[in-house]
Amino acid sequence: MEIRLVPCLRYARAFSLVELTTSLAVTLILLTIAVPGFRSITGSSAVSAGINDMMSHLHLARHEAIMRGVQVVICPSNDGHKCLDSFQWQGGFMVFADIDENRRRGSNEPVLRVHRHDSGRVMILTSKGRKHLVFNATGMSPGSTATITVCDRTGAVSPKAVILANPGRARRSTTRADGSPLRCGKK
Repeated sequence: MEIRLVPCLRYARAFSLVELTTSLAVTLILLTIAVPGFRSITGSSAVSAGINDMMSHLHLARHEAIMRGVQVVICPSNDGHKCLDSFQWQGGFMVFADIDENRRRGSNEPVLRVHRHDSGRVMILTSKGRKHLVFNATGMSPGSTATITVCDRTGAVSPKAVILANPGRARRSTTRADGSPLRCGKK
């Protein structure tokens, strides 16, 4: 008995133009549906990361103020050495022990932590008049009541906020402290 192998290439065929066009159309429809959802997911993730970063640094500043028995300041900073005169914190921020209580970092005042925010996806803004937040040795932040708003630059995700109260407690929110909506434009 003889076994013959038949070459498969003779029976193989390619896609027809109609099949190829249909496949491309289905792929484009699926991408059209998936891309906006993906933007929303990445935007939501970036806003959540910004909120979590701010909360952890506020908790650290309060804790260090109590443990060290000195005033501790958190402020926007691009270089980790001095505070910026700004309401915009998306470039980064630092926490330092403010031993002389002048709200400016001196050479003898230790930097406790520096956070460099590398995502160009979010904008972080504080309330007007709050260019730095201060915790005293009791853990309170008198005069530092602030709404810190984290916004997605593309507008694909609703903004979120951290609200810092005078007793030094920080909480997450989807509105301002007075219940009004959060705004991401000029304040």
